[in-house]
Amino acid sequence: ITTRLVGSEMCIRDRYYMMYSANYYGGQYYAVGYATSGSPLGPFVKSPDNPVLEKNTDRGGDVTGTGHNMVLTLGNGDRYCVYHGRTSATGDRRVVFIDPMEITPEGKLVVHGPSTDARPKPAL
Repeated sequence: ITTRLVGSEMCIRDRYYMMYSANYYGGQYYAVGYATSGSPLGPFVKSPDNPVLEKNTDRGGDVTGTGHNMVLTLGNGDRYCVYHGRTSATGDRRVVFIDPMEITPEGKLVVHGPSTDARPKPAL
């Protein structure tokens, strides 16, 4: 797999992935989606799987307002989504989260979060 960063886009297997935040940044429905293109200049097509990162309170979690993300790719190829969100403990104050993410062999972008569970330090 070849990965290059192009601005706020990732290029994986000759497909460009652009992640973005949508909805009101101060609300519980702030979420992250993505679009893909065969060219860095577009046109980009939104994924039918959006949002890929959103509140989890309706599933027993404690996170709302997920957004404003970046992708961190480690030297071993592991990818993480770094973003902010809120919990009942933080109220209106946003805190930073980091969760594993992947591009499946079919090309689907998946963020494994939001999560407030303790996780081991990623291997570099």
